[in-house]
Amino acid sequence: MKKFIATSLIIFFVLLIFSGLFWFYEARFLVGRASTIGSGFSKDNSYVFISPLRAKANSQEKIRVTVFILNNQGLGVAGKKVLLDVGKELAVETIQGVTDPLGKAVFDVSSGEVGEYNLGVKVDETVLPQQVHVTYY
Repeated sequence: MKKFIATSLIIFFVLLIFSGLFWFYEARFLVGRASTIGSGFSKDNSYVFISPLRAKANSQEKIRVTVFILNNQGLGVAGKKVLLDVGKELAVETIQGVTDPLGKAVFDVSSGEVGEYNLGVKVDETVLPQQVHVTYY
């Protein structure tokens, strides 16, 4: 009986030590999300979305442009200044011109002239390869 108790205690302490080492090791990875403030972004991994695709050309109806600036791992990059490259026919209202922790910037675009327009995006003076096409009728 004493041998059984001694063996059980040894097994218990070994399991306790391994469990403690495991959680000590894992705690470094479970603390939180890595910060991406001030880090570089991937122009090929960043995206531009618009909604709706068409709007009335009355200078009141707006098309929402949402830009996501991401790094190579697909995480949002905060603190990047985003500008829309548009023609003089379009009016841009900046809702959020600097990216948030998710990498999101938001703009509203309107026009008083009927036509189709391409919108480009600049991030810290770097032009994104993706352009979006909007239509005002």
